[in-house]
Amino acid sequence: MSLSLHLQFLEQRMATMSCLPSRFEYYSAIHLTKLYHVCFYAYKDIPISHKRYAGFPITDKGIDLIDETFNHIGQVKYYSSRSKIHYGKLSTFLATPVLVGRKHLQMTLVRTHHSKLHSDIQNIVRRRDLNDVTLCALDFMKY
Repeated sequence: MSLSLHLQFLEQRMATMSCLPSRFEYYSAIHLTKLYHVCFYAYKDIPISHKRYAGFPITDKGIDLIDETFNHIGQVKYYSSRSKIHYGKLSTFLATPVLVGRKHLQMTLVRTHHSKLHSDIQNIVRRRDLNDVTLCALDFMKY
């Protein structure tokens, strides 16, 4: 599927969501697709057979987004301005490379730009073990 068709698919899926955090997941998938030039999907949209074949968990283990090659995963946090993201909110997601046996699995946290990171998470980002992508909640609401 071409990137433009995939982006249309994500926009259509996003339009069907009434829950803001779910809509933000699709908005994040759109952003990562544009940023990395590879199709990102909401993990819940990936067929079980594909997850099983790639050695990924069937049930929720903190993965919200995944690229089409199963080499890059994302966790999405739609938090308010006073919220701080602590290690406990990402621990299952951060354990995914060990769980699936892929030490070099790329991981990205996508969050609202006004949320804050706890110092433990800041250290993980500084070490480049986790990409930190912030998106503007106002731009999301206009999308």
